[in-house]
Amino acid sequence: MKSEYESALGYLTLLALAAAGYAFYALDTVLAASLALPGILVIYLALLFGVTGLLGLNLSSAKKEEVGAHVRTHLGALSRNLRQSVKKNDYGLVLADERDDCVRDFLDSVELSFDYRRIEPAVIDFVLAEVERLEDKARAGGFDPDCYPQDPAEFEHWCAEQLRRFGWEADVTQRGYDQGIDIVARKGTLVIGLQVKRYNTPVGNKAIQEAIAGKSYYGLAGAGVLATSGFTPSARRLASSTDVALLSPYDIPNLGQSFRYGSLPIEQAL
Repeated sequence: MKSEYESALGYLTLLALAAAGYAFYALDTVLAASLALPGILVIYLALLFGVTGLLGLNLSSAKKEEVGAHVRTHLGALSRNLRQSVKKNDYGLVLADERDDCVRDFLDSVELSFDYRRIEPAVIDFVLAEVERLEDKARAGGFDPDCYPQDPAEFEHWCAEQLRRFGWEADVTQRGYDQGIDIVARKGTLVIGLQVKRYNTPVGNKAIQEAIAGKSYYGLAGAGVLATSGFTPSARRLASSTDVALLSPYDIPNLGQSFRYGSLPIEQAL
């Protein structure tokens, strides 16, 4: 919230306190406590609500819908980044919680019709709650990006199954003859290929190079690498220069957006 608005609300609070003090000074203590103080409180709350509404300092339903639309669009990346923003030691103890900074980075990256910084705490709380609600809804519908097989071959089939859940035709290629593509997925006229990596360490350049080769071999419109453990800086640079999408299980519900193709919103797909 900007300092000028904090000052305005501070003056309003100071005025209410002054009125309460005068009531106790001018009236009998019992009368002030039973009649004057409740009246002052009601007037103060009414003025506070009116001022915040007039200055646009509340998170209205229209603002919630606007922010919510961006959350739904970027749910995969937002969910993944929020998970990575909570740092834990080997025993599960939280060492750092940087989710607020993650949400600020998200809000700074999307186009909003209002200045979210004026009501930053309310907007951050809404984004976190909306992400949790959508994740819970997805899990209730059978999709949990954190619950996948440990075996790499089974992970490929799990990814294909989840893609089908969200409207894709997905086929796992024959292992050993995949030419760098583990899954070929189709939606409408869009045909893409995915190199799938169930790793415990960041994926390097080799997977990106395989996806590039597979895209050319199969004549695909796009290619991506879907990994469980992120990517090395070198792999990110190579992917950026070759237009290979870097993905995680969190990106499956809105996969089409990574290839400039409209994807079915998660709430409609489940």
